[in-house]
Amino acid sequence: MSTEVTLAQAPFDDARADLILRSSDGVPFRVFKIILSLASPIFADMFSIPSPASQQSDDPIPVVDLSENSKVLDVALRHLYPVRSPDAITLRDTSILAEFAHKYQVDAFEKFVTRYLAENVEQDPVGVYAIAATYGYKGVGAKAARSCQRLPFSRLQSPYVQCATAELHADLLRYHAACGEAASAITSEREWFSSLGPNLNMDGNFKTSFSHKRSGHQCPCIMQDFIGVIPKQTPTSNGAGSQATMPQAFTVGFAIEEHDSQSRTKRYGPQCLWNYLYRSALVLAHHPAVEAVNKEDFILKAYDCTSCPSETRRQMLELSVIFGGEIKKAVERVSNIIVSTLP
Repeated sequence: MSTEVTLAQAPFDDARADLILRSSDGVPFRVFKIILSLASPIFADMFSIPSPASQQSDDPIPVVDLSENSKVLDVALRHLYPVRSPDAITLRDTSILAEFAHKYQVDAFEKFVTRYLAENVEQDPVGVYAIAATYGYKGVGAKAARSCQRLPFSRLQSPYVQCATAELHADLLRYHAACGEAASAITSEREWFSSLGPNLNMDGNFKTSFSHKRSGHQCPCIMQDFIGVIPKQTPTSNGAGSQATMPQAFTVGFAIEEHDSQSRTKRYGPQCLWNYLYRSALVLAHHPAVEAVNKEDFILKAYDCTSCPSETRRQMLELSVIFGGEIKKAVERVSNIIVSTLP
């Protein structure tokens, strides 16, 4: 009883072919030596070696057995042949091409692999990084590593991580952690507030988009720094304890001001501001992306003080834009140092 052989689909069923590549699952691909020889020095050398006498047969078309299965050969050969490339190329297909190109030294695949990897960065940056780092596509690998910042540390996973060594994956994790550390540190630094300096009047009130008329209103939620320091109690004339009266500049809106050059952290602002920065520090440590902390519901989560001026809500949103710019700059500094060292 004969076993029916599955044939490869066109154009790999051409009767004029002068070579048969047989896949690991027994599918014959009828191909032309000249096309493969021009594309790959490995194939060129393989075809230049005469078959041993024991392997010669009356069949006019020689057969070469390859370790790749029929799926791999079909994807790879369609990119070698002067035919239209498949329309739907998945990241799995891309990894096949990258492996085939590496094994058989097919330089012509570089443009395909680079394009396919770039097209998949948004969908699976970790997978793209794993493939790119493994097979030496450094440019798109660096882009994928940066794109991984959109993901929390716990989601730096992909089925294609198995393409990379443990060391390459660890490099990505270290890079992501370094970005998280730099982004989170912005919340406890005060240097970036100095970028708002031109927007401050001498009394500490913002005078551009953050400005508003002094109302004389003193909000009880004004606090020193984001660590939540509550103003000290000071005795009144009758001996009873009461909250210290804040300077007028600290009692309206975002009146953020330094007491002196030696006290850079002594700044005052509404409690919702410091709460926002504190929550951002926790999130950015494992998810170093502006998008993780710039949603309105996240920014205003602690905006619940009925005594705050009406402008505070708008000012919080505007300040978050400036804060986001500082996060980007911090992460870019890390990227400029570390990404160049990634494989």
